Amino acid sequence: MDPNTKIYPIILVLLILFLMPAMANAGIIYVDASKADDNGDGLSWPTAKKYLQSALALATSGDEIWVAQGTYYPDEGAGQTDNDRNSTFQLKVGVSIYGGFVGGETSRDQRDWENNQTILSGDLDQSSTINGSDAYHVVIGANNAVLDGFVVTGGNANGNSPNNVGGGMLNSSSSPMVTNCNFSQNSAQIYGGGMSNDFSSPTVTNCTFAQNFVQDPFGGGGGMSNSSSSPTVTNCEFSGNSASFGGGMYNYNSSSSTVTNCTFSQNSASLGGGM
Repeated sequence: MDPNTKIYPIILVLLILFLMPAMANAGIIYVDASKADDNGDGLSWPTAKKYLQSALALATSGDEIWVAQGTYYPDEGAGQTDNDRNSTFQLKVGVSIYGGFVGGETSRDQRDWENNQTILSGDLDQSSTINGSDAYHVVIGANNAVLDGFVVTGGNANGNSPNNVGGGMLNSSSSPMVTNCNFSQNSAQIYGGGMSNDFSSPTVTNCTFAQNFVQDPFGGGGGMSNSSSSPTVTNCEFSGNSASFGGGMYNYNSSSSTVTNCTFSQNSASLGGGM
């Protein structure tokens, strides 16, 4: 008998045993802001969690989080402190978060993220204005994480480093996939009102960066700033963003951005209105 015929079944069994934990742990966690409370187990739409933070606390690598339309604040949910400016939606490695659901869908293809707006808001005091009470970063990225189908707004990174960059989203040594998202009306003190990438290579596709700004007269990247980073940006729109350098996008510290089929319009800066 060929000795390989004995080895192959053993290898197959070992491979199955290796994959089983990942397969067993992968699942969908449901979130719906319209729920009366956060007591659901999150395992179905009828028993959805009320707060996204509570779902993130439950999620492990390989999980998906499906989020129904509505507004979600990072200081609400499991382990959060009300009005804490350090609160943020910290993405998790290998966890994919999808917005744009009504509730009741059985497939991601059924969602409509454009009409069913799912908003991640740093406007902690819910004043509808950017002020000193807003979260420093609405979202912080993670490697191999997915953020898809959200409006990210109301971040104000006006604190001390690192809370002075990336009002909408901060990626620091992390490279998530960001798709179908709208970053609007976020601000930062020095870099990246909408998104700041530092030693990161996120993939950003079909996103809009609008009316984000940087406050410092020597700051840059109203829409997006890239420091020692290599983001891949495709089919995105940058409009109405402002900064002293690179109103739409600012690349510095040897950054190399790949920008394909993107539109830059009505951005303003002393140097490089668009980029």
